Amino acid sequence: MVSMLLGSDDFSKKMHIAELAKKHRAEVEFFGADGTRPELAGFFGQDLFARPKIVILENLLTGYGYSAGLVEKLSASKNIIIFQDTKLDKRLSGNKQWLADKNLEILTFDLPHGTELDNWIIKRVKELGGLIGPAAAGLLGFKLGRDDAKETRFGGKVVAVEEIYNLWQAQAEIQKLISYSSGREITEADVQALASENGEVDVFNLISAIAENRRRETMTLLGRFLAGQSTVDEKGSIIQLNALLSEQFRNVAMVQDFVARKTTDNEILEISGWKSGRLFVIKKIAARFAPDKVRDTLNKLAALDDELKTGSVPPKVLLDLILAQLFV
Repeated sequence: MVSMLLGSDDFSKKMHIAELAKKHRAEVEFFGADGTRPELAGFFGQDLFARPKIVILENLLTGYGYSAGLVEKLSASKNIIIFQDTKLDKRLSGNKQWLADKNLEILTFDLPHGTELDNWIIKRVKELGGLIGPAAAGLLGFKLGRDDAKETRFGGKVVAVEEIYNLWQAQAEIQKLISYSSGREITEADVQALASENGEVDVFNLISAIAENRRRETMTLLGRFLAGQSTVDEKGSIIQLNALLSEQFRNVAMVQDFVARKTTDNEILEISGWKSGRLFVIKKIAARFAPDKVRDTLNKLAALDDELKTGSVPPKVLLDLILAQLFV
């Protein structure tokens, strides 16, 4: 059997591979993380005494030349060969030949979009022995960033979607909630108290607190973002925080420019790929900042990013500098 797993949902891909391994009592071997590309002919063998293998070839398909009958030969082996990529460039002739081969099983794993995530949460909680209703599942989906996907539009139609969450995050939150609920149904109050908001949603709240000069709330949100980070990851976490702040301040600057040029909401949504709810939030935040303040803050955050990545100043000191810039 030869399969191609496409899509951005790595969690479901891993679940699929685990189910195959259990069904066929096969050991799993991965290639590609270090650039190793094994010869496909090495998987043709039919050693009757060896255990079957599931061979995962990650991001390697394009490097293999296609030849007629190759997939059929691989399918004849008792080994299961799985090519795994997020997306293939269908303009390449070799990829077109692979994808057109009827002996190649093609499975696409896309992340649940919008309220599809709520349904996935309900199903997954049940699979893990828990219980959650639609309202609580919807709140968890919202906290994970369900409504903050970036949509790419062409001719007024959505042609691509990029989610800000992944199902590994959803799985971790579900396990935490099931453990906390101890057999009872997970409630909205449980989700509100325990579930972490995804980074981008937290930054919206952080920017709003900064805009209204709420220093104490700003410090609380910063602490929540950095909570649980080890000393080893401290510098990386602060770099990430600086990047998230910079991204959202750029969004604020962009919206301020759109508003100044009297661009309609529909035109902004077409250009940005945002959903209307996200635009509403950013417009609300943008109205609280003077444009000069936003541009000045962006320049200072850029300078701090350079210092974080190339300088020797302790990260905590640079975090204090970030805060100083935000409240000047």
